[in-house]
Amino acid sequence: MFMTASKNPCLAALSLLLLLLLLSGCAPGNIRTSQAFSIATNQTMVPILPFSNTLVPAAFSEAVFNDFVDDMNETRSKTGFSLFAIIKDDLDKVEKVLTPAHIYISGEIWSYIEDAGCCSTELRVKSRLRIYRVTSRELLWDAEIPMDSFFEHDLSTLAVEREKLGKRLSSSMSQITIKALQGAKRINLEE
Repeated sequence: MFMTASKNPCLAALSLLLLLLLLSGCAPGNIRTSQAFSIATNQTMVPILPFSNTLVPAAFSEAVFNDFVDDMNETRSKTGFSLFAIIKDDLDKVEKVLTPAHIYISGEIWSYIEDAGCCSTELRVKSRLRIYRVTSRELLWDAEIPMDSFFEHDLSTLAVEREKLGKRLSSSMSQITIKALQGAKRINLEE
């Protein structure tokens, strides 16, 4: 004898919980961001430092970083900046040519986990973005972005799902950063 969900509230609740878990498997985790900040009105270019990474496949972190910078530049009209530029030099050298009141972006990717079973794999990663004031290195804003994904081996491959996770992560990172920059107050700061 089988009981239907309508006759057994526990079975209905369990079914709903299972459905919600399956649907949320590809959703980002709880994203935390900090308070608003101010930006100098004369700043038109925002430097972005290469992301640091810990125990993350190099190809994954490089792809996330490159996609983040590309996304930021593709949507720069929403932010009031004309360019988001990758800084390859040492920050100390860069600070000498930037105005102290200007900002820059740094980030990191860590806690990359591939949890594979016989038939499925779960991918998890965490990232953090920070906006600092140049020279003072005052932390103005930060955001933590955990993200995960789940796939069945007969429906996809690790390489495909890793790339999808990286694209979702970089997109989420750029959307959050754009929102923070849009919310920043533009003021005349002493140089």
